[in-house]
Amino acid sequence: MPELPELEVLRENLENRLKDRVLRELRIRKPYIQKTPQPDDLFPQKVTAVSRRGKYIIIDAERNRFIIHLMLSGRMKLRSSSDPVLKSTAAVFVFCDSFLQLTEEARLKRMSLWIVVSDVKVDDIKPLGPEPLSPDFTPERFSSIISTSRQRLKSFLVNQRNMAGIGNAYADEICWEAGLSPFRQASKLTGEEIERVYAAIGKVLREGISQIRRAAGDSLDIGEKRGFMKVHRRKDEPCPRCGKPIAWVSTTSRNTYYCPGCQTGGKVLKDGRRSRFLK
Repeated sequence: MPELPELEVLRENLENRLKDRVLRELRIRKPYIQKTPQPDDLFPQKVTAVSRRGKYIIIDAERNRFIIHLMLSGRMKLRSSSDPVLKSTAAVFVFCDSFLQLTEEARLKRMSLWIVVSDVKVDDIKPLGPEPLSPDFTPERFSSIISTSRQRLKSFLVNQRNMAGIGNAYADEICWEAGLSPFRQASKLTGEEIERVYAAIGKVLREGISQIRRAAGDSLDIGEKRGFMKVHRRKDEPCPRCGKPIAWVSTTSRNTYYCPGCQTGGKVLKDGRRSRFLK
């Protein structure tokens, strides 16, 4: 699933392509995607900006907001008006000379689209925590959130109510950057360890955005360009910091990659589905 860095680059590229263009029609080809009805006076209206909230892309227009969650396999494709509509297309935003197609290849259809008035929020967005790269996400605010959490560190990082936009892959990288076990209880971290996690969040996410910008250019085909990652999907490769082999565990909800040498004091979790978590 795309996470904050991929979606931020997608947002930038989408805004560069769509801002000030007039949206003339929205064609819903697969009804499952649409979570709200279309207002009667929806078109035409000019796109004023493209924003992001957590893992949601928001196309802001003069009177409405089009809120999109790509989920696991959703993609955006900007195509000429003379190009055929792809079979996997769930919705089409129509401009005067081009289409923005929302496509989803997976068998399980989960991509979502909401159409709302500008000052109305979608229920799914209301509970989201702060944006981890926003100016108001201060060390003090982060400390107040994490110090009361009963969750394990990685579970804390991917919980969208704590902060918005981090998922499985970048949580692995943040834990590694901070030199901490993904299985530590968040509320038991020391003040110095909390500072390390806070610094790691900013460093890992900003580096991810920079790397993806470089790899994607101005394309909307962001995908998962994650060859720069240190531990995620690096099982058995040497840790860039200590040289020990990267380990992998599976739990009921996700896979986790970590370095036993510099994150867990040499401890290895043999089977994440049956063994106790590392402390």
